[in-house]
Amino acid sequence: MKKINIENFDLLSPKFERENIQLGISRIKKALKKLNDPCKNIPAVQIVGTNGKGSITAFIENILFEEKMNIGVTTSPHLLDVSERIRVNKENINNEEFKRLFKKIENNLSNHKLSPFEKIICCALEFFDSKKVDLLILEAGLGGRLDATTAHGLRPIVALGNIGLDHKEYLGDSIEKIAREKVAVIEKNAFVVTSNQNIKVEEIIKKRAKEVGAKIIWKESLSCNYKLGLKGNFQKQNAAVALGVIEALNNLGFTVKECSIKKGLKNTKWKGRLEIINFANKKILVDSAHNYSAAKALAEERKTWKNNQEGIYWILGVQKQKDIASMIKVLIKENDHILLVPVNNQESWRLKDLSSINSLKNLNITEFEKVDLAFNYLLELEKWPKCNPVITGSIFLVAEFIKFANSREF
Repeated sequence: MKKINIENFDLLSPKFERENIQLGISRIKKALKKLNDPCKNIPAVQIVGTNGKGSITAFIENILFEEKMNIGVTTSPHLLDVSERIRVNKENINNEEFKRLFKKIENNLSNHKLSPFEKIICCALEFFDSKKVDLLILEAGLGGRLDATTAHGLRPIVALGNIGLDHKEYLGDSIEKIAREKVAVIEKNAFVVTSNQNIKVEEIIKKRAKEVGAKIIWKESLSCNYKLGLKGNFQKQNAAVALGVIEALNNLGFTVKECSIKKGLKNTKWKGRLEIINFANKKILVDSAHNYSAAKALAEERKTWKNNQEGIYWILGVQKQKDIASMIKVLIKENDHILLVPVNNQESWRLKDLSSINSLKNLNITEFEKVDLAFNYLLELEKWPKCNPVITGSIFLVAEFIKFANSREF
């Protein structure tokens, strides 16, 4: 494991983190013990799943913020800055404080050979401990049973986002294997909160809960009685899971008022998810759909977009380990155009790779070397498309575009 020079935040980049993934919790458990078990007695809501984890976390965080509870939240990956991943009461950790904690971990725990993600979780728990938070919200990384967040021993509530096929190279090549890895975090007497799942996944959840004596709270998508700050019909399901978590918290002795729930849901923001960005006097939609399940949800949203039948320009960048064929199949219609770009610093699908996939041969695809070149291509069209162009395929692509947009003035 390469030692990180914290003075260079690029070494905490998605590329570096991905190249150094190490599933397993034995290392971080030993490391936390050496740190005197920060937050040992602080209960946590653990958020696990394939899609929707970030949105569920954001809904819970905003509700509890309105309730004025003292909460520590860790999420991943970050969009623009690593400090986004450690927050207390919606405020990011100060970069200098993050550097101090990271150096401490690097210098004192080097023999534990922690992965970058494990080091960040250690930093988060240390920071939350110093802030004397009352509750933790821990968004798992790509795993469950072997995820670093699972090293925290007190997790009376487990929230499950949608579980689907993703990260097969780490979690298994079937939805059943992936589900078993994720639901293994459920422990005795825990509250398990989930909404609609694949029927096979539902059976695995029920089986695990029965084995360990956990209680399942099943939630239906929210009604229109609640206004959501996040766009997308699928967010009603994520918000429902968040409400189930609040229900579980009330059962554990916390008190969250209805007015805090309504205000928190309404005020929730989560950048890069069905977000309209106004740039160069044009509107472009960005979304972080990065697998088939997320692409399917985005395709459902498409049906509500004005003029979508006339065709959509998609700036699409997908990491090579993702199933791009299934994503394109569900997203792309006959009149659409794909502006294919690489995901910055990631091995990505390119046009020459797609040419070998028979089902993709008749699509209208143009390749660009960078996302800004694809955007400039749109600007040079005779008319701006009637339906807003969409940038999607990876949160890292969305981050690259936002950085590009922030650095340019027109």
